[in-house]
Amino acid sequence: MRILYIVGTYPLVTTTFIEREVATLRALGSNIELLSIRRPPRQVTAAAEYRALQNEVRYLLPPNLIRLLLAHLYFAFKHPRAYWSLLFWLLTRSQPHLRERMKTLLHFGEGVYAAFLVRGVAFDHIHAHFIDRAALVALCVARMLEKSYSVTAHANDIYRAPVLVSEKILSARFAVTVSEFNKQHLLTHFAGLDAERIFVLHPWVDMDEFRPPAVHAGNPRFRILSVGRLVEKKGQRYLIEACAQLREQRLDFECIIIGDGPLQQEFEALVNASELSQHVCLLGAQPKTIVLEELRRADVFVLPVVVARDGDRDGMPVALAEAMAMQVPVISTDIVGIRELLQPGTGYLIPPNDATAVADAIHSMIGMEQSARLAMGKRGRAVIAKDFELKKGVSQLAELFASSDADLHSHTAPGLMYRPHRRHIKSGPAHWLQRKVRGIF
Repeated sequence: MRILYIVGTYPLVTTTFIEREVATLRALGSNIELLSIRRPPRQVTAAAEYRALQNEVRYLLPPNLIRLLLAHLYFAFKHPRAYWSLLFWLLTRSQPHLRERMKTLLHFGEGVYAAFLVRGVAFDHIHAHFIDRAALVALCVARMLEKSYSVTAHANDIYRAPVLVSEKILSARFAVTVSEFNKQHLLTHFAGLDAERIFVLHPWVDMDEFRPPAVHAGNPRFRILSVGRLVEKKGQRYLIEACAQLREQRLDFECIIIGDGPLQQEFEALVNASELSQHVCLLGAQPKTIVLEELRRADVFVLPVVVARDGDRDGMPVALAEAMAMQVPVISTDIVGIRELLQPGTGYLIPPNDATAVADAIHSMIGMEQSARLAMGKRGRAVIAKDFELKKGVSQLAELFASSDADLHSHTAPGLMYRPHRRHIKSGPAHWLQRKVRGIF
């Protein structure tokens, strides 16, 4: 099957799960085209592995202004019913503020431009990752080019200032989300959704890539590892504060935190102020090879995620699943869908926003026999093999793609119930201009 993937920004260090998904779909026989709305930041493009990924991606922004104008003329006059009815429908949806309505208009403009850029590309179906701007662009491309589309909803896209979520899902052939918790949130908070068209597919881990060492050699000091962007929702602040408590208890340990982000300087200052430089090391962003090596050495993996003050949160952190695949026992917080991943006997679930709970859980891990931690890690890997394995999960997604037929209107929202074959304006100045625009294209 030929599928056009639409992503907000690609590639990124935080979107490796999309890379694995696309590579596995291709291995299963799908032809995947990639469209990214924005270009990745310079620190990403500086890495050779990401530069290679960029070469196979079409980028929407920044736009060529002449082509942008031509795109809107093309669809406004060659497919007027699709263009104008979609624009009217989007602008008449209920939205909380003028700002959201203006963003919707902007994303409509981007979606029409995207449809113009890919109109000559052979694909059968569109899939958007994240139900934010990418989903709205996908919806527009689908309507302009008479294609079906689907969407994967993750976390901040449904919890943090969501826009037109019901409309995007109702207009899609199906939606995927990463946890049962997310699915129930969607059904509870967004009107009119059909549970049978929202599928739970957990984050996937390549069990061959994330393979534990045959023997854990042990560390001179108990080794704590955390991997994630340095942002509020990842909760590394509580891990650093927990390390201060562990040091006061005179425990011998080292804590490695991998990742970069806007809170890096704040965390460095916290480490220095707490006199933790002998115990806590902020390594910054690291390539996958370094992450894998650190996972092989770790005694415990800690990611005390929280709900950020602006509502942002993780759906189900892939880093936790990767650590479990490496047979590392894990400690995380009991929010969103993490309970579906961190099952009994694989680690500790603790309350969020509680450094003392983090410290107590790590203290318990330190007090365990290494054989008990190894048994905990093996149970974790078994959970990943059963419900989070890459090939199994992507095969299920491929089946969903295959089931999306040409009748893209059978599940559209009421405002989009129009026929795929448009009637054109027949007379007057508009008809004259339409014929002229047709001649250009």
